[in-house]
Amino acid sequence: MQQPASSIPVIEQETHRPRSRWCPKVIQPCLVTAVLSLCFPIVIFLAIPATMSPTFSLDPASSLSSFNVSDSHVTAEWALVFSIENPSKLIPVKYSHMKATIVVDSIPLAHAKISPFTQKAASHTNVRAHFHSDLPRANEFSVKSLVSGLERGEVRVDVVLSSGRRLSLGACWVPVFDVSVTCNDLIFTAESDGGGLTLLVGSNYCILGFFGYI
Repeated sequence: MQQPASSIPVIEQETHRPRSRWCPKVIQPCLVTAVLSLCFPIVIFLAIPATMSPTFSLDPASSLSSFNVSDSHVTAEWALVFSIENPSKLIPVKYSHMKATIVVDSIPLAHAKISPFTQKAASHTNVRAHFHSDLPRANEFSVKSLVSGLERGEVRVDVVLSSGRRLSLGACWVPVFDVSVTCNDLIFTAESDGGGLTLLVGSNYCILGFFGYI
């Protein structure tokens, strides 16, 4: 008997459709647009407050609390109170790495570091800095000028202040421009009781700059 011929199995080849080239061309611009749409409001939200200048001045409570002039040294204790205003009505500001220097005739007299602090939106903050100066009695013009001012009851100095700043963005603090402040030609005059020298009202004007000074 003739056996039936066995049927040859048919192998179906798996076909792969070529991936559409349009997918990356459509997805990539969409992603870029989405990222820009999210980032642009954040940049604007931070850029406007970052360019709003805070206001710095010296409070009239600032004083040269005590001093001593001997044959060998000139010592003095200073207490300066900086008044800072945050102009932004929405964003708190964090100040850090703040330092100040008292200058007499372009010569640094004393330095002080100020603890970091956070300032609420649309608020005033008073920050106190304590300085101790101890200079040898010398023939330098700056020392002579300081001694002469102490003896007649009127001392003129400059103050330089610098600080880093960060703005609040939800739970994050975003670094922005550092600030530098110069308070020129401050006048401290003798008190009536002879206890020390206080800041003359009207001489506490400060000029704001950026990118660090000290």
